[in-house]
Amino acid sequence: MKALTLNIHSHSNEHNEYDYHHMIRTFSNYIIKQKIDVIAIQESCQTGTKEQVMKEELSSFIPCQEGVTITNDNCAWLIVKEAEKKGVNFYWTWCQAKLGYSKYDEGLAILSRYPILQTEEAYISRSHDFYNWKTRKILGCEILIESKIQWFYSVHMGWWQDEEENFISQMLRVQKIVENKKENVFLMGDFNSPSHVRGEGYDYIKANKWKDTYELALEKDNGITVPGMIDGWKQGVDQGMRIDYIWSKQSISVASSKIMFSGNTEPVISDHFGVCITII
Repeated sequence: MKALTLNIHSHSNEHNEYDYHHMIRTFSNYIIKQKIDVIAIQESCQTGTKEQVMKEELSSFIPCQEGVTITNDNCAWLIVKEAEKKGVNFYWTWCQAKLGYSKYDEGLAILSRYPILQTEEAYISRSHDFYNWKTRKILGCEILIESKIQWFYSVHMGWWQDEEENFISQMLRVQKIVENKKENVFLMGDFNSPSHVRGEGYDYIKANKWKDTYELALEKDNGITVPGMIDGWKQGVDQGMRIDYIWSKQSISVASSKIMFSGNTEPVISDHFGVCITII
């Protein structure tokens, strides 16, 4: 099985339609060519004022909340639509979490080649205010993969040092959401916690017995997912960091963990690089 996570940063202040659709095609072509089974996306956005997609065009969409609407520039929908043009179908879900750049519905998405049995979404921040940029959610899917049920979550955490939205309180909420899951659980996404900083978010997650699939991998690269300064990390960051992870609740066999969309074998399409693992 192959799993991929990417903070795709789909819409920004400098949002350009041509570049956006080129990114969509690039990403879609990659997940088709590499036969990725499960994809978790963060900062998967849409413009809420755009035209809504008709229900008949959302046949593989599994809603995670009542009344959710998909507009015609929704990042996840366009990726799925591009794949369908090439004869590859993905089940998928998406939820909005907050307002991005004062004009976009910023959310989370999960795509799967395998049937999604159920979905769930929940706030992990204290704030539930759509207009508060610190509002955070978690999005989960129960997926049946080759006769084995597993849970996958798309996660976008706050910062360790944030006094209003403390990392520990958010992680405690994540723990509460998944604690009764009998199946294995994967947390996939942008944790805003550098792996090289001791005594903060990365160490806290490990102390809660989550397994870093990068460490489990038999083959790996340098793991850097952010090459330099980005939004939220403009102070004191002058070199790369590993802040995007795929965590597993259980100890599993991982053949490889590799960085994608870093400009080496694939073009850069976001301010983050992707993480792709192959599970034996």
